[in-house]
Amino acid sequence: MGDVRHGVEQRRYLRGMIFPEVAVVERLYGLSEKEVRSAIRRLRDEELLQLHDDYQETYFIDVGRGVPSREPADTGLVAQVAELTTRLQELSSRVQALEAIVMGRDER
Repeated sequence: MGDVRHGVEQRRYLRGMIFPEVAVVERLYGLSEKEVRSAIRRLRDEELLQLHDDYQETYFIDVGRGVPSREPADTGLVAQVAELTTRLQELSSRVQALEAIVMGRDER
């Protein structure tokens, strides 16, 4: 629960992201199914997770009450795509710089 709360606060988990399946959480944290389901219930009570009714046991991250959010309430997919685009551009620049270094060394 603490990891999810911290992840929401640090924006590692953004509104709309899919929460991992119960079995995955069990393996990641070494918990029993009962412990994971209990944590999911508490996260839903805190409004950090929402169950999407169309998909059985598919939970989505939400920013619940009492959890500070750095994103406005109406930020959606467009903002997430913009952030990913910026990150991709930064990574592309880094790759190009590394390629220039490697190519410069190969020519010597």
